Amino acid sequence: MKFSEFPFLRYVLFFLLGVLLYTKLNLFPLEVLLLILGISYCLYCFLVIRNRIFKIYQFKFFIPFLAYMQLVVLGLVFNYQRDLQNQQDHLIHHQRHGEMYLAAALANDEPKPNSIANRVKLLALKDSVGNIYKNKGEVLIYHKLDESILPGDLLIIGGNPERIPVSQNPKEFDYASFMERQQVTHSQFVNTKVLKVGKIAIQPIEDFFLGLRASIMNGMDQMILDTYANQVAKALLLGQKKNLEKEVNDAYVTAGAMHILAVSGLHVGIIYGFFFLFVKPFRLKLAKRVLYLSIIILLIWSYALLTGLSPSVMRAATMFSIMALAQMKSRSPSIFNAIALSALILLVYDPLLIFAVGFQLSYLALIGILLIQPVLVKLWIPKSKVVEYIWQISTVGIAAQLMTFPISAYYFHVFPSYFILSNLVAIPGAFLIMSFGVPFMIFAQIPFLAKPLAWITEWLIRIVNQLIFSIQELPFAKIEGIFLRPDFMLAYWLILILVLLLVIQPRKWHLYGIASVLLLFGFIGIDKIFKNENSDLMIYSLNKGFSIDYKEKYYFDYEVPESDFNYKVIPNRLASFSREKFPLIAFSDKSDLYIFLPNLEKPIVLKHMNVLEINQSIHNVQVYNQGEWRLQESFLDYKLGDRALKLVFK
Repeated sequence: MKFSEFPFLRYVLFFLLGVLLYTKLNLFPLEVLLLILGISYCLYCFLVIRNRIFKIYQFKFFIPFLAYMQLVVLGLVFNYQRDLQNQQDHLIHHQRHGEMYLAAALANDEPKPNSIANRVKLLALKDSVGNIYKNKGEVLIYHKLDESILPGDLLIIGGNPERIPVSQNPKEFDYASFMERQQVTHSQFVNTKVLKVGKIAIQPIEDFFLGLRASIMNGMDQMILDTYANQVAKALLLGQKKNLEKEVNDAYVTAGAMHILAVSGLHVGIIYGFFFLFVKPFRLKLAKRVLYLSIIILLIWSYALLTGLSPSVMRAATMFSIMALAQMKSRSPSIFNAIALSALILLVYDPLLIFAVGFQLSYLALIGILLIQPVLVKLWIPKSKVVEYIWQISTVGIAAQLMTFPISAYYFHVFPSYFILSNLVAIPGAFLIMSFGVPFMIFAQIPFLAKPLAWITEWLIRIVNQLIFSIQELPFAKIEGIFLRPDFMLAYWLILILVLLLVIQPRKWHLYGIASVLLLFGFIGIDKIFKNENSDLMIYSLNKGFSIDYKEKYYFDYEVPESDFNYKVIPNRLASFSREKFPLIAFSDKSDLYIFLPNLEKPIVLKHMNVLEINQSIHNVQVYNQGEWRLQESFLDYKLGDRALKLVFK
């Protein structure tokens, strides 16, 4: 297997380099990028044509360099076009005090604990003076209307949308950036200040599938009565995981079976393979083969639209479409070229997909299965067919976990101990559930067909749920508190690749490479091992309660809600704390709380459980702002809820 055999793999790597460079080196305006692209393209064409005319092959390094440079520049250009900062009519550039605005609903209502959420597209804004501005942008609204807001509803909304706040603590999940990559930058609690004034067809295709999805989900509510089974059916068949109860979500995460609830390549592959059970396209004549495969592509993308076009679904739908197009000419395309081409198409469509966790996990899992699973299978060939089937499924799970472990641990800080066991339940279970669940969705409006299909689907899900919950109850079902640094992730993948090469085709330099990576990683980690203790007092910014860290070893928490603790405090502690952790001593006196810090003469005081008073000499104060620590000139008292602070004592 040679790298030169996979041209699209080279193309996507250089295009991706341009996408990533844009996020770090956004230096050139669009005009300059287009000028560089035009000059390099003309020079490339001139040299290629010259070689062909004179039947020579000169500039054999410069011509490929120009080709790859164009791919890098194209990555910069497409990212530039997608960047909201470069769209001058976008709402982020016009922070006006609005009286009301005209918007179109883009989604179905999504119930929240205290309100109902929906996503709307801004069409025009009227300020308090009466001026009307045609700005664009998407706003996440929270309302309490009795009547549902449906996709395509034209709305007049009172008030002014506000920017989604950035993360207030180090290592905290940056919800603002996450939403901005989905083109949503503002939010607003509108209560009942919403007036429907008509309908508008902004996204007719998406609206059709949103309506169809709502109809199917309504059918599930009527026919799948078990609460947990209903939620899993919506997640597994339609990709709607947002309303999963915590117990169900935790069970599937702990068991390592969450991937079956995220509609992905497994689901699309089942649908794709279903049509090949009855008709083999290569046996058909050209016209019939093209028609049959075109229908399959249409159905795959219809299912992708129905489930919400998640990154993993788009990857699978694009890849299977490429393979179907190749089969129209009776070709068997390289799976690696198909993967690379699908990634290139998706990144051209939306370069920011590279930052989506689903996109990263989907491609890494697939690459792991294709590269590592065949190697694992050859390690042992069971004689029993049943044992061989179990071994095949197990190796799929192991290969996927080996490749995705750094990403999943980096984002979720959890590792499921029994993922092999859960895959033996989840993968066959997902196949059976889809075998009856997909027909149920198709015939949801025909009661005498839908009811028996719904009954079978519900019981299959209940059985799978029971097994998943049983795995969750096993001792040491998950390893928590994992934190991986980016350099460790890179070292892990390098070692994994070298070990894989060593197994496939042993060479001395593979061993030398593994030793070199381990040695380099060891040097990088020395600063963590031998670093001097600092005297920082870290104060977290929380919605309620109080949390501090001292010297990356001591901690104190007071009445912190679980959600704040998990999302605002724990990530930074996992990243910065040493293995030894000690709670600080504190006592209360009436309405004040006294907290004692090691090596300091006087305690810090939380007065009236609201204002922090420091009775020590401070060397400097840093405030956490826009993702970095910045020096602050002075510090008097700290009111709870302000930005995160770091105090360094003299």
